[in-house]
Amino acid sequence: MKIKSLTDIRAVAQYLTRVGAEARSLSTAVVKEQSGKYWRDVARISFSKKGEISCSDLQHAPTELEAAAIAGECSAVEWPQMKPIERIINPPNMIKGANKKDIFEFRNEQGQITFVQVRIEAEGGKSYIPWTYFDDNEWRCTEPEGNLPLFGLEKVGDNTTVFIHEGAKAARAVQWMVDGETREARDALKSHPWGQQFTGAAHLGWVGGALSPYRTDWSSLKRLGVQRAYIIADNDDAGKAAVPSIAQHLRMPTFMIQFTDEFPASFDLADPFPAEMFKENDSTKFYTGPAFRECLHPATWATDQLPNPEGKGRPITVLRDCFKGLWAYIEETDTFVCTEMPDIMRSEPILNKMLAPFSHVAETSRLILKAYQGRSTRVCYRPDHDGLIVTFRGSAAINLHIPCQIPSIPGDIKPFLDFMGYMFINDDELKQALRWCATLIARPDIRMAYGLLLISEAQGVGKTTLGSSILAPLVGVQNVSCPSESDINADFNGWVGQKRLAVVNEIYSGSSWKAYNALKSVITDTDVTVNEKYMRQYAIENWCHVLACSNSMRALKMENDDRRWFYPEVTEVPWPKDRFVAFRKWLNGGGLSIIKSWAENFEATSGLSYVTPSERAPMTERKREMIEGSRSEAQAEASAIAETMKDEDRPLAVMIKDVVGWCRDHVQGKVFDTDYELRRAMTDAGAVAWSKRIKVSGRLQYAVINPQLLDLLQRAEIEEQNRLIRDNTVKPSDIMEKEM
Repeated sequence: MKIKSLTDIRAVAQYLTRVGAEARSLSTAVVKEQSGKYWRDVARISFSKKGEISCSDLQHAPTELEAAAIAGECSAVEWPQMKPIERIINPPNMIKGANKKDIFEFRNEQGQITFVQVRIEAEGGKSYIPWTYFDDNEWRCTEPEGNLPLFGLEKVGDNTTVFIHEGAKAARAVQWMVDGETREARDALKSHPWGQQFTGAAHLGWVGGALSPYRTDWSSLKRLGVQRAYIIADNDDAGKAAVPSIAQHLRMPTFMIQFTDEFPASFDLADPFPAEMFKENDSTKFYTGPAFRECLHPATWATDQLPNPEGKGRPITVLRDCFKGLWAYIEETDTFVCTEMPDIMRSEPILNKMLAPFSHVAETSRLILKAYQGRSTRVCYRPDHDGLIVTFRGSAAINLHIPCQIPSIPGDIKPFLDFMGYMFINDDELKQALRWCATLIARPDIRMAYGLLLISEAQGVGKTTLGSSILAPLVGVQNVSCPSESDINADFNGWVGQKRLAVVNEIYSGSSWKAYNALKSVITDTDVTVNEKYMRQYAIENWCHVLACSNSMRALKMENDDRRWFYPEVTEVPWPKDRFVAFRKWLNGGGLSIIKSWAENFEATSGLSYVTPSERAPMTERKREMIEGSRSEAQAEASAIAETMKDEDRPLAVMIKDVVGWCRDHVQGKVFDTDYELRRAMTDAGAVAWSKRIKVSGRLQYAVINPQLLDLLQRAEIEEQNRLIRDNTVKPSDIMEKEM
């Protein structure tokens, strides 16, 4: 008669009792200890049919007498053979009486059942009871021989991508949605926050616990043609710790999902997402939790260790082929970038720390550089391209732009339009603000040539809400920076590179031009040299837009002919608190998805157009006031002289040195403006700076003329022009005192 259990062999049973071991299959036993909610194998014991014993821990090994007794009894035993079956037949009472949802069939690569697990709920938690079918047509409460199969192997089929879940329950739950055999399953997939990412792949489960991934037969994945894996362990420390061990068995590009703190402990994808991650808006439920990609991290095992060819010494460590293409060395930045997740760009020390759990060596970067073939790998930032590898100025480059992950969902846009209408009190300026926002959200291929400046002395009117709570997530958090004014004026400008939006929440330059000049190039230059700490400087295309906010009317000085800033009038009356609360509830309840849909259909629904790349910033009354306030006292005096000259009927000219003298006498304190700045102030006021210096009183001097004199000069011969200027030159006092 064939044995039912390993403990049917008396000598084996006595030995296992002494060392505190329990039978796991007909040939293996383990000594276990509990670690949290999991069990850890302290010692693994295997028995051959001849009674030979192997123990992983000498402390639990059999004595000579025990070994001899076991060998004698095992040789006399009739051993049954596991028998794969097509379907469950002659089930034992535990399987027969179990709910269908608690029965998990494990199949081999041929689709045959190799063993069955029954899920049992008990007061102390859950347990999974294994049952295996044998050649005597009997079921035994034991695991099959060898390593455990992955649950769901029969679902691989033509799929080259798999999700590996911790446990069969999570794998089956997700596969049920993906299969979509019922309306309920299809609706569940459609409504699942990450449903789109689950499709096009098979969902498998490893069993035996987070502490024992070594018990799984991982080799079946390669035999089935799988080329990419995503590991989804439970949301606990043991699950996270299991990932590197699994990755080491998988010789393919591997990624892991790391649940954020918003998810409960031990969460897996058989569980519903937390209710607080959903908001309801107009009877429609919207997901507001982290996107799939935000939880995704690279997890490919990096190295192999080969025997030393000399037969002695340390083994040789080499990169795995599946790892080589996943990280690229960027010469121009002296950094490493993950080619599949290009927003992950790391310096050498940080990269080594990041890869340490997935490598045999501490400095994996050296192996990456050793495998480097001398090809010049570049990076670029191209929101106007969807691809990872794009042509950039004649060579292939890695595109660092990551599109926004918020889905576009049509809906009632009125709450957003009401908010914008409240904040921008001028109708024409409101339309321009809507154009700017819609273009930024929906047209990553357009780089607008001007920024948005929002100033209100009153706090709490919505400036931060627009910038940080609406535009930033809709552009994509990876593409947004929030520099302070000190960051803007500093030598390091990492806040510009690889960004589509910089939100400056409080800017105040007062009487200084420093911030204006620092932002000038950011807004208009097509390229930017990025200077970040601990990284080599590198040049990259500039796609950064600027939204600057302030509570001071002296936030920026601004040039008279400024084309870089749209400065609309913003309300000074805060919205009632209940309206802000309701609007934020709408935003968090799917409003961002509705705004994205509105922006994508902006031209078709609003009657307005997107901003074009060549457009200048619209002029506003507020901007005129800021320009006027940006002038120094001396510049204001020079402008007044120019305006008086322009209003005269007769041709007039003044020498700039005389203008400086007049300003010195009529402003408080010294004149710090240069001759050029005073000439510029006069030309801004309608006068004309004559391009050639002329000799007056034995000195070459710059002249500023009025339009009436310019008309004469344009009709005069060249040799007559200097004479005409000298003949019509007056002192500023001659016209200003008359004016006064």
